[in-house]
Amino acid sequence: MGDWVDVVLLDDDPELADRGIRQLRRGLAEHEIDTRAVGETAPDGSKGDATAFNAVAIALGGAGGMVPVLITILRDWIGRRAPKQRVKLTIGADSIELDSAATDEQQRLLEAFLRKHEAS
Repeated sequence: MGDWVDVVLLDDDPELADRGIRQLRRGLAEHEIDTRAVGETAPDGSKGDATAFNAVAIALGGAGGMVPVLITILRDWIGRRAPKQRVKLTIGADSIELDSAATDEQQRLLEAFLRKHEAS
């Protein structure tokens, strides 16, 4: 199938993180992009249960042209996050952390990060 992109929503409030990840899953499901649950723990100092539901893995492989769709979905979703929330994407040993400030540089970093692994 190819690589999986682990997406973690970093937030001190596990309920908000869970809600944000569910929102992302709905958007991905609309485009028939495969996802799976990821066992992530809450960041240090977080309120609530340490087993927060703040992560999802997204299939990067599959039919051609999927990466541009994924980039669009993630850009939109990240842009709707609260200013204090950060999003961490991980593929293998590579990670990138972004916030909701959708600067051109962050958008280029997101695109480069996903495209780097597109052919894997």
